[in-house]
Amino acid sequence: MTPSSADSSTCGGDLVALAAELRVAMSRLGRRTRAANGGLTPSQLSALTTLDECGEFRLNELAGREGVAAPTMSRAVDELARRGLVERRADPADARSAFIGLTAEGRTTVGQAADERTALLAAHLGALDVADVSAIRGAMPALRNLIDAFGTGGPDRQSV
Repeated sequence: MTPSSADSSTCGGDLVALAAELRVAMSRLGRRTRAANGGLTPSQLSALTTLDECGEFRLNELAGREGVAAPTMSRAVDELARRGLVERRADPADARSAFIGLTAEGRTTVGQAADERTALLAAHLGALDVADVSAIRGAMPALRNLIDAFGTGGPDRQSV
């Protein structure tokens, strides 16, 4: 495709504007759905979700994945353990270290929070008109492709 034949919706400035609008919309939608959090802070629920998706971690590894300092994660894990949502398992290779993993109750809590968020979002989708719901449904394949593009390290510079 030559620059003169490019669709105006794929030109650099238009893509930046679309990216900004999409980023703001996703952030706002994320904040509103996080209201259904199972009585946990967003960071606690995020840590539980990471453990649910990836399995157990050492405290420092979990802190790194969550983008917080180890002392911050230690306090969060202490609270989650107090609630019976995570447990520490001694590392047989290093007596100074422990693995953090979900308990059955923790796994249930993650599932319930996801269900609450889905129900909240479904209720608000139900308040939209049919055309809006159809447009969102139609955009889903493109949004999945966008997510996949992040997993591949970004767009191919030749096709941008």
